[in-house]
Amino acid sequence: MFDIISDGRRRRRRVLADFHVKRMVLCPFQWQACRLPVNLNWQTVKFTRANATRIPTIGCGVYTFLVQPEIANHPYCSYLLYVGETERQNFRTRYRQYLRDKKAGDRSTRPHVTDMLQKWDGFLWFCYAAINNPNIIEDVENRLLTAYLPPTNKDFPAKVSQALRRLFGS
Repeated sequence: MFDIISDGRRRRRRVLADFHVKRMVLCPFQWQACRLPVNLNWQTVKFTRANATRIPTIGCGVYTFLVQPEIANHPYCSYLLYVGETERQNFRTRYRQYLRDKKAGDRSTRPHVTDMLQKWDGFLWFCYAAINNPNIIEDVENRLLTAYLPPTNKDFPAKVSQALRRLFGS
């Protein structure tokens, strides 16, 4: 409940909103320093069960989750929430693991990921980029983690983890 004051009168009004504050660190210095050993060709699909068949069954590489409010047809309003990699599984297998995590809810072994999947349901996009050389996939993921500092990720390269602990005290 919020107090709304209009025309000099105080009224109590219930606001149906689910506010969510999440750590977002935007660091242009990290963006400028990001150098990848490969050019990435991103493919994007809305994260829904029905779209699982649109994800390829071959190829490994890196992927991200974006949340997009989809307001007023704004083409570039996205928030990057998560960066991951897949070296041993194809993108579709990994995508389906996230669908299972979402369905598992409180029984999930990765509650921070499940929280993201459920919280932003209907507004999430899965973006993936194949990398032909499996020896550099982890390096590319680490460089993206360092540049983007996504709020849902928990594991970062050691140097970044130390800086984030100093910044957030955890």
